[in-house]
Amino acid sequence: MPKTSPVSVGLIGAGRIGSFHGETVARRLVDADLVAIADPAPDAAAKLAKNLEVDAAYTDIADLLAHPGLEAVIIATPARFHTNVLVQAAEAGKAIFCEKPMALTLDEADRATAAAKAAGVPLQVGFNRRWDQAFAEGRTAIDAGKIGTPQLIRSLTRDPGPFGADPEKIPLWTIFYETLIHDFDTLLWLNPGARPVEVYAAADALVRPDSRDKGFLDTAVVTIRFDNGSVAVAEANFSALYGYDIRGEVFGSAGMVTMGDVRRSSMTLFDANGVSNDTWRRDTDHFIHGYTAQLASFVRSVRGEGVAHAPTGADARNALAIALACIDSVKTKSAVSMLS
Repeated sequence: MPKTSPVSVGLIGAGRIGSFHGETVARRLVDADLVAIADPAPDAAAKLAKNLEVDAAYTDIADLLAHPGLEAVIIATPARFHTNVLVQAAEAGKAIFCEKPMALTLDEADRATAAAKAAGVPLQVGFNRRWDQAFAEGRTAIDAGKIGTPQLIRSLTRDPGPFGADPEKIPLWTIFYETLIHDFDTLLWLNPGARPVEVYAAADALVRPDSRDKGFLDTAVVTIRFDNGSVAVAEANFSALYGYDIRGEVFGSAGMVTMGDVRRSSMTLFDANGVSNDTWRRDTDHFIHGYTAQLASFVRSVRGEGVAHAPTGADARNALAIALACIDSVKTKSAVSMLS
């Protein structure tokens, strides 16, 4: 039978998104308790634990995994550590929610999913757009056949500007590994049953052209052909001065669905300056309901309840395969076959 007591959750990684996930568990979920936080940075876990009124804070992940009664973990470390931490958590028998990307190579992805399977623990990956109401309703319409057969699919991510980060501190290929990875999962999810057969990517440093020679990329457009004949386009840019712009679209033989809106709401101001709308500026504001719903679904899976559309390790691997094909495409300036 599904358990009824709150699920005891530990947070690994006390950075920006980890802190937000910790806040979600501690303050927004009624059937989960945040019982421990770990981060190797001095005082990072302790500061967050104090803010969220969590008793246990560690600098060693092994100590968190040994915390009495711990059932599940949220992995929100830098991406390069995800796989090793995931495997460590699985071997400790903990249910796992891992931020995207789950891995940076296909071998790592296979190792991660194999570890979770061998341990018999739930594994969910943080593709939060599946839980956004507009995107979820779009998938429901597609499943119901309301747009017919998907033909043209689009997903875009434009981060709010102005871009103020130091390009030298951003890992190479981040635009594919950590930004467009969301769009790749979205495109796969909105084209159920279809498999990508060819990928072509063009990318450049248009926001910070002074960092182009160092390999930094801040703008990309990706074209994906699928085995059902449909064609998808994903695009990303690190500096949309008008706001945080996340949208999706699926055009089919019988209709079309569109998802996402840069406007915070339908409220429109008419005044002496003209007509205007407030826009989203942070992902944690725009997708607060999606972020919360994905963790609620993870907790339900730990409780033994079935969850539809939760992104699995296999889903993470499929999105990663497209990201890796994009990197190859940029390097070779040619289309890359996914058939092998």
